[in-house]
Amino acid sequence: MKRKRIALLSVEVIILIVIALLVFSHFKNRKHDLPQILESGRLYVLTDSSSLGFCKNGGKVGGFQYEIIKAFADTLGVELVVTVENDLVKGVELLKSGDYNLIASMLPITSERKTDVRFSMPLQWSSLVLVQIIMPDSGTVTHTNVLDLAGDTLAVSVHSPHQLRIAHLSDEIAQPIHIKEYKSKSEEQLVEQVSLHKIKMTVCDENSAKAYKRKYPNIDVSLPLGFSQPMGWAAHSSSQQLMDELNDFLDEFVGSSAYWEIYRRYY
Repeated sequence: MKRKRIALLSVEVIILIVIALLVFSHFKNRKHDLPQILESGRLYVLTDSSSLGFCKNGGKVGGFQYEIIKAFADTLGVELVVTVENDLVKGVELLKSGDYNLIASMLPITSERKTDVRFSMPLQWSSLVLVQIIMPDSGTVTHTNVLDLAGDTLAVSVHSPHQLRIAHLSDEIAQPIHIKEYKSKSEEQLVEQVSLHKIKMTVCDENSAKAYKRKYPNIDVSLPLGFSQPMGWAAHSSSQQLMDELNDFLDEFVGSSAYWEIYRRYY
């Protein structure tokens, strides 16, 4: 009798393991592409918390990238569902899990990241710049050359896509450049902290810096930290049809009168 109970228990354990493997396989191989989006009627998008990503002003929502991705969702005839996520690593994991379809943030398109995601065509080209305060007494800045960053610390959002460029810059000047990550702050919030004299320096791409400069005139964004790079959005590596459709849309939309109307509102 005891052997019979053990045998039955072993069968139950095996069945549970098989079920768990089937469930894992289902989620691992869950489709992320355009047909499934059209079937569900929803496009799930991650973007950053900023005036250029996604923002709320009173009862209105906006953001440069939000308005573009909303136009894309409208062409598909699907509902746009936006979630703010400033952590790139977490965002990529959410893409891989199938919970989201796109990251609509200006990400540097690099060969290192192409193994994890499928990038869109470039929406912009931009270089990384230093964000520092303009000294109120003298009207000058403390850093006028990249060599001035030797041994200094740059504040960035947690898992910022700019960390790779900072690491390369540190190698180029053969001096350490330290990084302090802020888990709960977006790129624009860190720029604001510089403006308020609460942190010393941060970084962002040049195009974003020009927009932030209009909002925070006491910051300096004149020091480039590298060459111009293509910036784009990201999807799951298997989302070929979605990315083809998105690229067709962007190819026609970017540079149109509708695009420049949105651009002028934010830049």
